[in-house]
Amino acid sequence: MKKQITGIMAWIMLLSFASCTVRPEGGTTSETSEPDAEPTTVTEAEIESEYSLSKIKLAAEERSWINPESKYSDIVESYSKERCNGAYLVATDEDVLYLYCEDASEKDGTTITSQDTIFDMASVSKTFTAVAVIKLAEDGKLTLEDTLDKYFPEYETGKKITIYNLLHMKSGIPDYCNDPDPFWNISGADAANKKLSDIFLDKIGDEEFLQALYKAPLNFEPGTQYEYSNSNYHILAFVIEKVSGMKYCDYVKEMIFDKCGMTKTSSMAKDDMTYVPVDFEELAQYGFTDKSGYPAGPNNYRGDSGIHSCLTDMIKFDRALFTGKLLNEQSMKTLLTDDNGYCCGLMKKETGYMHDGSSFTCQTLNRIIESDEFGHIYEIRLERTGSVHKGDVTDPMEGTDFKKGVFENNVYSNEFAGIKVEIPEGYQQIPEDKISDTSEIVAGCDEERDKRREAATRWDCSFYSIDDNIHDNVHFKYVNVELAAMDGQAYTVEDYLDDFCAMNMTEEIGWDKNEGRQTVTFGGNEYVRQVYSGYDSYVELPEKSFLYARMVDDKVMSVIWIIAFYEDAAPADYEKLFK
Repeated sequence: MKKQITGIMAWIMLLSFASCTVRPEGGTTSETSEPDAEPTTVTEAEIESEYSLSKIKLAAEERSWINPESKYSDIVESYSKERCNGAYLVATDEDVLYLYCEDASEKDGTTITSQDTIFDMASVSKTFTAVAVIKLAEDGKLTLEDTLDKYFPEYETGKKITIYNLLHMKSGIPDYCNDPDPFWNISGADAANKKLSDIFLDKIGDEEFLQALYKAPLNFEPGTQYEYSNSNYHILAFVIEKVSGMKYCDYVKEMIFDKCGMTKTSSMAKDDMTYVPVDFEELAQYGFTDKSGYPAGPNNYRGDSGIHSCLTDMIKFDRALFTGKLLNEQSMKTLLTDDNGYCCGLMKKETGYMHDGSSFTCQTLNRIIESDEFGHIYEIRLERTGSVHKGDVTDPMEGTDFKKGVFENNVYSNEFAGIKVEIPEGYQQIPEDKISDTSEIVAGCDEERDKRREAATRWDCSFYSIDDNIHDNVHFKYVNVELAAMDGQAYTVEDYLDDFCAMNMTEEIGWDKNEGRQTVTFGGNEYVRQVYSGYDSYVELPEKSFLYARMVDDKVMSVIWIIAFYEDAAPADYEKLFK
């Protein structure tokens, strides 16, 4: 994962899955068959091994554990430097390979974060909903070709929308929380905030939701396009309740949690999460969270989110699902059918499947990698968002002549650095308090040299594309070279480029320095440019990065970092924007 952009990622992703990133202007079958035999219940004994999660106890002074088996050495090498503001696990179908838990207390103030710390799973909950629906189909209680009018007779438009469409995000129904205006027939930020607060605090009941659904216009003809919408999976929770005759939370507990031995997992519950939210005061003021920063609406948090779990239970779920303990073979084929980029509660990636999620104060990742040697490799990350380490790092520009840049009339300018660049339409500025927090970046660095460099860096202004078909970031940063220097040695532009590339290229596969360093002039200033490319596993997209650095004076280095998530990107696309 790119440590330097995680804060930006978390803010842009918000409630739904999306790639955070900008570029300048310039049918498959859904039927299931009867199982040959009912999948068996998973027990602790079935997944207990010498290196099981329950046997690993992290010491207060050592917050990570690495599997010592030589057969896992290559995999462990790939993951063993990962850190996060929460809990992180890499495991196979049988063994734990790597565990990391931050040195922070749970909400009781004494228990240290562990594999049992409970987080809000956010949109990762959709995988559970998809499994529940397909299990009902497997049992002959519904078919994926059923249209919604079968379950909601008042929904005239539902005659065109199938369960299959909902599962694959192809219904055309607007997102009730991320696109509230058309769904709720409202307009304006104030109305949207009020409606969202009512949703998140459970002031809107099921009937009000359904009446809005019946009237909401579709964004496109069902089945013709893919569009991520939380509404799809919220509606599927209603379908589960109608077909099973049980509350959603009771059905997933009986059919999934209990069968997997997930004793710490809940749905539609309150007050059971144990992670500690931070930076939630404004969210609580708007009524988006409770006064402690936790989700506060168990009824409306169902289907599309609302499951609370921990590493201990999530690995049980993943193993049970992908080793055939929950669904039969044909049902698994249905679950994993990729239709336009979305399966059923999972997304198909080059190496397997994944889903991530982001609520207001935490974010989650559940990745399943298909391995010829080990069957499956599971990567699970449960993490707090916000300035977890706020206050650890002082302003690195103190004692220099640095002056902050300004963004006005679509132009970013910094008189101190001699930078003036036109930001094209289609870009949006990332709010200053949402730009990657320097102290969090420092906390995520493993090498002392990286820590010094990042502690010496001031993020001044960042932009990202709001165009769904274009993905990139543009960042303006400044480095205090005296703070970045090691052992009293000078810290040069070449040193910065070497260190930056080493940190960001070693954690990915296939990175390539596309060209040697070049001295380029644009905007009246001479920079050293470094270009590199690879595949960014965090956002699951190919990446090209253009890095520019120059000394502004004897204390401050100016750095421009452009990240383009498309293969034909070229430096000239961006350099022409500088005046």
